[in-house]
Amino acid sequence: MGVDRTDYLMLGTDLGAKAFDWDKHEAETEGGPGARFDIVYDGMCGKYCIAGKIIAQSDAYEGFDMAKIEPEKLNVDRDALAATVSSAFEREVSPNDFSLILFSHFS
Repeated sequence: MGVDRTDYLMLGTDLGAKAFDWDKHEAETEGGPGARFDIVYDGMCGKYCIAGKIIAQSDAYEGFDMAKIEPEKLNVDRDALAATVSSAFEREVSPNDFSLILFSHFS
């Protein structure tokens, strides 16, 4: 059994792994098509459930391409994102709860 690593840069908030419910949140996992927002969930170790917007995702073999990312130009409506995540997880999430998060995810 192998382990795949993907690096992510997200505008997100960590809701804690216990907040994730596969039946409710499967469509949003790791940038699925038609997702209302993105979720990266640590199903292996149960350390995190980051919900928000994937800004950049590494290639499986090459890693990240170099890119200059200006936070003010991310074009993410934080109020709408917070409302959608709040509704999906049935708990209050504030626009100020979101920050840029860079991390490696193993699956």
